Amino acid sequence: MASEQESSAETGLYGSNVSDEDFRKENLKKTWADGARYIHWVGLAFLASFLIPLLNVVPPRFAEPTWWLNLISLITSGGMAALLGTLLVSVAHLFNVGDRQIQNRARLLRTLASWVALGWLLLIPLQLFLGVRLINTQAGEELAQIQNVQRITRAVRNASTEDELRAALAKLPNTPQMPRLTVPLEVGKANVLSELQKNINAFENRQSQGSSNRWQTWMKEVLRNSLQAFVLAAGFLAIGKNRSFAPGNSGVSSSGVNRSRSRSRA
Repeated sequence: MASEQESSAETGLYGSNVSDEDFRKENLKKTWADGARYIHWVGLAFLASFLIPLLNVVPPRFAEPTWWLNLISLITSGGMAALLGTLLVSVAHLFNVGDRQIQNRARLLRTLASWVALGWLLLIPLQLFLGVRLINTQAGEELAQIQNVQRITRAVRNASTEDELRAALAKLPNTPQMPRLTVPLEVGKANVLSELQKNINAFENRQSQGSSNRWQTWMKEVLRNSLQAFVLAAGFLAIGKNRSFAPGNSGVSSSGVNRSRSRSRA
């Protein structure tokens, strides 16, 4: 009778031997599951930190290259947070395959990762196109200003009366009305032409220097953003294509615990 009681105590309620090793494994599994939930929420926080700054480009202005370039700059500057968030959610699934919420979010992010990688690569030629277009637009506006002053200069040179001189100068933007001349017309025209030529020279110097600075700044930004986009594309592609992150695969799986239980029962 005593031996039967001892056997019943050792067997326990479920008819299987329960050892300290089994308890340790169960505690370890629970610890991994709790840690996975923390990692999952931290990953979502990183993803949110990537998305929130995009509110700065609302409302969208698709026809303006400046809006697109600002959007690309925001995306690339926060891209590492998006990559880290995606990685953390995927890793959280590896350590807690039983949590359906983590599994669904990991599956969604892994499905989107390959498309996001393609999007990062497409940002490189898009940035090149928009940057060149914006620089050419700014150069065209500056050239139009110079040509306008040159036309006014020709009109001043051809003016034969004070009224014609006054009408020509009225075409200058942000210029007050010319007072009545107190000197002969030719002297007044010479003074005006001298000032206009100074303005033309200043416009040309500003255009030349500004164009050079814009190209240098743009090339540096394109190189930095392109390298970052390429690195991010490689990271997202690795997550999307790596079978270790696929739902159902896990380094800490329940099958290992089940096998240990089977061996324990045996």
